[in-house]
Amino acid sequence: MKRVDFQSSAARLEDAFRELEAAWMSARSAWNDSVSRRIEDEYLIPMQSMIRSMHDAIDSTSLVLKKAQQECQHPREQRSGML
Repeated sequence: MKRVDFQSSAARLEDAFRELEAAWMSARSAWNDSVSRRIEDEYLIPMQSMIRSMHDAIDSTSLVLKKAQQECQHPREQRSGML
């Protein structure tokens, strides 16, 4: 049975957002007006919250899927996984 890996995609998204934050901080040092604050308030802050929520959802979903996968394995597959 093929395993689904949400964790890798979530980690890549978090890495990309960290790069975006670093670039934003660099730009923000030279660009500090109402437009830059609006971008931060309307896009970056909500995005950070969404990514945090997504990560929490992926963690809980991964646990449920792992348990379901273990429960659906044939007994021989369960034994071979223990080796």
